Amino acid sequence: MKAGSRDFGWVAVAYLAAVLVAYLVAQEISGSPLMRAFWADIAATLVIFGFSRRFGNSSFYDAYWSVAPPLLFVYWMLQAGQADLRSLLLFLLVFAWAVRLTYNWAEGWQGLEHQDWRYVDLEAKTGRWYPLVDLLGIQLLPTLLVFLGCLPLYHVVSAPGSPLGIWDVAWILVGGGSLYLEFRADNVLRGFRRQPAPPGTVLTADVWGWCRHPNYLGELGFWLSLGMAGYVADESLLNAVGFVAMVCLFVFISIPMIEKRQLASKPDYLEYKRRVFSLLPTPPGNARKEA
Repeated sequence: MKAGSRDFGWVAVAYLAAVLVAYLVAQEISGSPLMRAFWADIAATLVIFGFSRRFGNSSFYDAYWSVAPPLLFVYWMLQAGQADLRSLLLFLLVFAWAVRLTYNWAEGWQGLEHQDWRYVDLEAKTGRWYPLVDLLGIQLLPTLLVFLGCLPLYHVVSAPGSPLGIWDVAWILVGGGSLYLEFRADNVLRGFRRQPAPPGTVLTADVWGWCRHPNYLGELGFWLSLGMAGYVADESLLNAVGFVAMVCLFVFISIPMIEKRQLASKPDYLEYKRRVFSLLPTPPGNARKEA
């Protein structure tokens, strides 16, 4: 079931309100552009949380992951008053990533009557504590992780411009290749879901035969490319913090939750898990001895 225009309308209202509040907070508080953006980001998240509670649907937050980075980048570029070639190339990468991910969310969203299965499970487990779990775990924590992942963007626009070099070629290739992998994984998965298949069928075609989570591999590659670009502009270890946080999120939270659900609903998934690595591409003909 596809979401209707009314559902998307409410999401648009929520995000416009969030952007307005973020702008007002950034204008009113003092400090560096980095800290003003941080508190504006938190304020915007609280607005989305308010809509989530009003409609009883935590999936209001789902698009925030892809909407925040380009807005943060634009704010920092405006504050810096400069945009060299490295900044512009990085912005194109971030914008393309945001468009792909937002489109993927919109294409799969089923409307205000539907909520992500992970949130449903959490609500069932936490009961009356769920609003707090929603605020801290589903919304504020991802906002913090994404902000950490965006620190390289701030470093790129804040550093004095320097000529492009071989390491710029490296992050562009990593970022572009990662976006292509995500795009391809999305299309294969979308086609699989549209085709009639027996219940419990495991997707093993194309990039899903290379590793069990090619979409997450591409996502991690994207955040790695941001860290690489940030390090080229400013040799600070802070450029790696966001990428490391994303690895922890996917490896220790997201992937285990998905695999537990897949194993419970698809008997053949255990064999797939035995043969194919989780994130590292599996060599052709390789059969793992252990899951």
